[in-house]
Amino acid sequence: MKTVVAVMGSPRKRGDTYRIVNALEERLKERGDVDFRYIHLGERKLEYCRGCLLCMRKGEDACPIRDGAAELRRELLEADGIIFSSPVYVHQVTGLMKNFFDRFAFFMHRPAFHGKPAVLATSTEISGAEETLAYLRFCAGAWGLTVTGEVGILADGMKAQSIYRERVMKGIDDAAATLYGAMEHPVLPKPSVQSLQFFNKLKTKVIIHREKLPYDYRHWKERGWLEKSYFYDTRIGIITRIMARVSVISLVLAMKRKLGGDLFRRLFLDPLKSHRLHCQQEGQSDEASTA
Repeated sequence: MKTVVAVMGSPRKRGDTYRIVNALEERLKERGDVDFRYIHLGERKLEYCRGCLLCMRKGEDACPIRDGAAELRRELLEADGIIFSSPVYVHQVTGLMKNFFDRFAFFMHRPAFHGKPAVLATSTEISGAEETLAYLRFCAGAWGLTVTGEVGILADGMKAQSIYRERVMKGIDDAAATLYGAMEHPVLPKPSVQSLQFFNKLKTKVIIHREKLPYDYRHWKERGWLEKSYFYDTRIGIITRIMARVSVISLVLAMKRKLGGDLFRRLFLDPLKSHRLHCQQEGQSDEASTA
């Protein structure tokens, strides 16, 4: 049996996005034995993130807020597939959904879902679906999820039989089929340019914040990510490598322009040099102990 967790960002329990997700549930269950679970964020006790960074300095269990986050984290990690669903609120996800991603920001620093598929769903009256799906797509990718399907609807267009409704329902059926297949046969996809860009930028952040966010640094070091070209072993084309590398160089140059030479050196170059020296000293220590 495969387990699918649907994170519902709407404060309305039976709104338009629920109908999308409910249709996905029905079509998934037509394909096999699926344990489908709804997480209605409006019913979960999930306080606002306080921005203390303890989850990145000492680990997620150090979070000072004692609410439903730990149980929710367990449910997410145990799932074989995840659905992120939010209606459009002012061309973005709802406040409930934004706080959900804020509370689990450590998953963006320490991705834990590589090889697991995700489907994204949103609804709107007229506009904002593209922006909302783009945000959900970024968060899912940052967590390590592979987005296998997206469904965005104009809510009024679903209220009567029409070519538009038929097209949407076909898209829902396709999304369910792809999600089910990805759960049955999980694979680690070849990283896109954007994924590799994110990895390179995040690795740089982890290194320069080695002392500020030590838990992140240890997590990366223990998994060997600091020495790797990506989170997992995979073939990366030369063009992809170059394009991703250019993005990091562009970021560095932009930081230098904004910060000025002295501040840029103290906040960026000095931590990188310190990290290289630290690695050299560790290497010498390992050689001495081996000898």
